[in-house]
Amino acid sequence: MSDNRILHCDALTGLGALPPASVPLTVTSPPYDHAREYGSHAFDWRAAADQLWRVTAEGGVVCWQYQDQIVEGRGTESCTSAEQQLYFVREVGFRLYQTLTILTWNFRNFPRRYFRWTSRAFVFTKGRPRTVNLLRDRRNKHAGRVARPKLRYPNGVMVARKQYWIAERGYRGDVWGYHVGGVKTAEEKYAHGHPALMPERLAEDLILSFSNPGDLVLDICAGAGTTCKMALLTGRRYLGFEPWDYAHSLAQRRMADAHRKLILD
Repeated sequence: MSDNRILHCDALTGLGALPPASVPLTVTSPPYDHAREYGSHAFDWRAAADQLWRVTAEGGVVCWQYQDQIVEGRGTESCTSAEQQLYFVREVGFRLYQTLTILTWNFRNFPRRYFRWTSRAFVFTKGRPRTVNLLRDRRNKHAGRVARPKLRYPNGVMVARKQYWIAERGYRGDVWGYHVGGVKTAEEKYAHGHPALMPERLAEDLILSFSNPGDLVLDICAGAGTTCKMALLTGRRYLGFEPWDYAHSLAQRRMADAHRKLILD
């Protein structure tokens, strides 16, 4: 199967056509339970997890962004994300390398409930990840000073470690914050016809963190093409699967615009 395409098919059909151990990075945001209809296309996340294990290369990474649905009538969260974590790790064989908390500043009210600002991005790996490029964009308060770190052993003894100069920027933590809405989520106005866009910066940050230029980035739930667009603009190859006619047409238009932008830039 050639890359740099968004195929008009469901995730399982697309995954089934891929050869084993062929994908170094998957970045996807599957449907949140039954919060949206997406053209009435069903998504079997367990079957998708099984297929992702088959197609993921040794040392490959699957970034799986998810938020539990609030179950109508019960007033409780679905806990699907917890089921997914356990299934990927205990049933399929992935390692849960890290759980990232994704903070999006919006103010949607829920009766008798605090604002829902967070979702989770599970970073699953097939063995030890081969590519980890930690983002270093946190401003250090004490930049330019000398750090004098110490290590405490289990017996309580403190030992001085090697000193170093504190850089201007440090590695970010495991909570990633994004302003969303309008061009903060996606610069193309027409892309907002999709009811659940992944923020472009989130997709970009995951791609930069766990792949290198020239790598293939897969999105099994391509939607309006956010992951594929950011893969293209960061010098990666891309492949997406999207069964919903409307979303697929948005993605095709968006990728055509992204290719033109790349040529003009």
